[in-house]
Amino acid sequence: MGPSRSRLWLGRALIFGLISASTAAFLLCPCDIVMLRDHRAVSLVGVAFLFAAAAAVLVYRQLARDSGITGFLRAVFACAFVAACVYVELFLALYYLAWLARPR
Repeated sequence: MGPSRSRLWLGRALIFGLISASTAAFLLCPCDIVMLRDHRAVSLVGVAFLFAAAAAVLVYRQLARDSGITGFLRAVFACAFVAACVYVELFLALYYLAWLARPR
């Protein structure tokens, strides 16, 4: 495994970690609807968006190697990819938590 291949996998692991951190920040949010009066919820959602934005930037940089895609399409794809991943992780985490909380 050469240095470029290991760097590629390290970048992918970092993207996965940032997406998981974004999901974890959403899970820590104390309410379903973020109100401006609840500063903890607003700050946690802001942190989650920062992690997601950092992951989107890394996805964008990994897509930059493909010269057939325009910059705009790379940005749209990177944002859509990260949003979909956070949504799927959040859905699975909430489903798992509901499964753990079921009466036995």
